[in-house]
Amino acid sequence: MKKLHLILFLILCSFHLFSQYMKRFFLIWLFIPFISYCQNDHEFKLQNVSQKYWDDFCISKMDCFSLSFDTVYFDYCILFYSYEEKKKQMIDTVFSQMLYDYPLSSFESQANNSHVVFWEIGGEHGPFFYAYYIKDGKLTKIGKWIMVEPCDTCDYFDYSLNDIRIFHKNDEIEFLFLKETSFFVGNENYDYDDWGLFKAGELVVSFNIANGTVRRVEKRK
Repeated sequence: MKKLHLILFLILCSFHLFSQYMKRFFLIWLFIPFISYCQNDHEFKLQNVSQKYWDDFCISKMDCFSLSFDTVYFDYCILFYSYEEKKKQMIDTVFSQMLYDYPLSSFESQANNSHVVFWEIGGEHGPFFYAYYIKDGKLTKIGKWIMVEPCDTCDYFDYSLNDIRIFHKNDEIEFLFLKETSFFVGNENYDYDDWGLFKAGELVVSFNIANGTVRRVEKRK
């Protein structure tokens, strides 16, 4: 009888230990998706788009932009940026005939207080875009891009920012283009490098926050 009690006691102890182990295993298993999510890319979501005509436009409580037009000698538009209402800094100047819109679109990070901003410059046959990265009051220029969705019957070519997904991955920001696009990058010679025509989802452009370089990411398998 004593042996039976001992066997039952050992079985209960074993079951208790196994139960504790299973609880720990279950908790670890339960948190795996959360851990994986934290390690995945964090997306920038489109939050703010300026009105058609604007002078001052704030993308957050601290980050604000403004436009200035000068037509005394030349027609040109100047973009300014300020942080926490401090002195405005001139960001870019573009030639303008004041015939087109200059909308500003802001994508906000879901992980930290950073933004990707596109300044769209209208043109006769289509716009081009200045892209910027902003974090804690520091603005970094990403590049000057032309993004065109091919159209055989169109007189005006454009690419909707709603068809771009932006992800923050380690020290890089990746731009994924969901629709077919022809992509051009502005260079120091005020010309454009033609990267080519890409199918929907094929083009991924990466911006390195640390060194400011832009490159194409090979198509994901």
